[in-house]
Amino acid sequence: MSRNRIADAVERATDPAAAAHLAAILERLRHDGGRVTATRRLVIDAMLGSHDHHLTAADVVEAVRRDEPDFHPSTVYRTLDRLTELGVVDRIQIGPGPAVYHLSHRPHRHLVCDGCGAVREAPPDVLDAVATRLATETGFALNPGATPLHGLCEACTI
Repeated sequence: MSRNRIADAVERATDPAAAAHLAAILERLRHDGGRVTATRRLVIDAMLGSHDHHLTAADVVEAVRRDEPDFHPSTVYRTLDRLTELGVVDRIQIGPGPAVYHLSHRPHRHLVCDGCGAVREAPPDVLDAVATRLATETGFALNPGATPLHGLCEACTI
């Protein structure tokens, strides 16, 4: 996708925050050596347009097919893999089900409710003390970004 087509797409976004977010994602993709192809754009648009920011690949396929009914699922899977490699999308394994994907616009951690399955975001530094303690006491280097925290949300503890 050319720079003019990217600018046109950003201008079409009605919400200024969404337009800024989209512009940042597309610029990051281009900066990190990735091209902004129509397929990548469809996947990014589907993820931006979702109310749930943690989508399975099947969720992304379903969202893309609303606009492009003939879109092949394997194309979405390959695109998600490539966007993950480029650092535009994060892939996390939250539980025993399928992995979920989200746009990596800002660092955060994941809180997973074992009661209802809801996923919430937590500040990125929530596990810093634990990571430091593990490193000091055991030499183990924790990857906090890949570590979802499980428990019960407020609604499920009532």
